[in-house]
Amino acid sequence: MKKKMEGQNGFSLLKWAALLVFVFVLSLPVTAKDSYAASTYTVVVDKGYLALRTAKAYDSRNEIGELYTGDTVDVTDTSDSTYWYVYSPKYGKSGYVNRNYLVGASNTWTVSVSKGYLALRTAKAYDSRNEIGELYTGDTVQVTDTSDGTYWYVYSPKHGRCGYVNRDYLIAPTLSGDVRTVSVSSGYLALRTAKAYDSANEIGELYTGDVVQLIDTSDSTYWYVYSPKHDRNGYVNREYLSGGPSYPTYTVSVSKGYLALRTAKAYDSRNEIGELYTGDTVQVIDSSDNGYWYVYSPKLNKNGYVNRNYLY
Repeated sequence: MKKKMEGQNGFSLLKWAALLVFVFVLSLPVTAKDSYAASTYTVVVDKGYLALRTAKAYDSRNEIGELYTGDTVDVTDTSDSTYWYVYSPKYGKSGYVNRNYLVGASNTWTVSVSKGYLALRTAKAYDSRNEIGELYTGDTVQVTDTSDGTYWYVYSPKHGRCGYVNRDYLIAPTLSGDVRTVSVSSGYLALRTAKAYDSANEIGELYTGDVVQLIDTSDSTYWYVYSPKHDRNGYVNREYLSGGPSYPTYTVSVSKGYLALRTAKAYDSRNEIGELYTGDTVQVIDSSDNGYWYVYSPKLNKNGYVNRNYLY
């Protein structure tokens, strides 16, 4: 009887069991975390929460989760300019979030102070009353807003909160590949969505000292780059990029004290923007002056002038 039943149905009991297991596996929910090689990002919101949604739209009806500052998500699809598809370990489900409230590892900067600490503040001002945290050399912050020339808005994993810090005490992320430094005499270098000078295609502002990683240099004017500051790709005018293999590296050598990095070719305490000590290196961009050379300092992530007599 058993043999006859097997002949009629075409399956043995063992085969039926295997089929049931296969169907069960297929019925399990497939998440983005299971299917893709994802990049982890941190949520940073000024207040409230970032909604995890079922669709690419701002609508209270499509909310399936609330993500707060410090929560992490695994990004699996970045094809949309506003809403990215992510997996939330907190909820164990996937959905869409507004990408403007996510900060990637490439936006992580390191604190560097010669002594004391870098204050995390509630406002863009040097005031003991607005201090909400102390950041020491080696601590990291995730930069979310670089629009101010002095105070950047950051998220501090150490303190689990957001605030402002003086950007002069932050060291940029280390990039692999061919890296260039922005150098503009005034204003900013626009990061664009197209190879054209048009205010409508601007997606970011890059200032002197900001760094970009080269991706495509085939165009004679506009190069395609990755900006860790904005955590996105775009086009920039290559004429305002410096550094790279074509610029020689020199080492600072002073018998005592420091070599000042300056905003002008003059010995003046008011134009000092950084201190370079023996052993520090700079990339010489312009050596046409007999006294002061224009350089880029990786240590300070800034461009400026230094007395050439203390470089070798």
